[in-house]
Amino acid sequence: MRDDLAINQVLGLECVYLSLTERYQLDCFIGQYISTRNLHSVPNISDILRSTLEAYCATPPVMVNELNAWIDRTLGYRAFHPDFAPLDDL
Repeated sequence: MRDDLAINQVLGLECVYLSLTERYQLDCFIGQYISTRNLHSVPNISDILRSTLEAYCATPPVMVNELNAWIDRTLGYRAFHPDFAPLDDL
């Protein structure tokens, strides 16, 4: 691990790093994940994500793109972009 990230890092999944200096608190990350996957209509999605994240085993710092990819693979979600139709609809 790089020395600059080892200093003052938060243990566990209390936060997710966007860059060396920017990070999401876990609640903000979950909100961002729900928005980018358009999961607002999924019942109890916040609880599902929290319980899924309990199984994530990586040492901090956890980068947002790595965690997004892991959740996508684990739960089968894909990022949503409002300018592009999902592949299933083409």
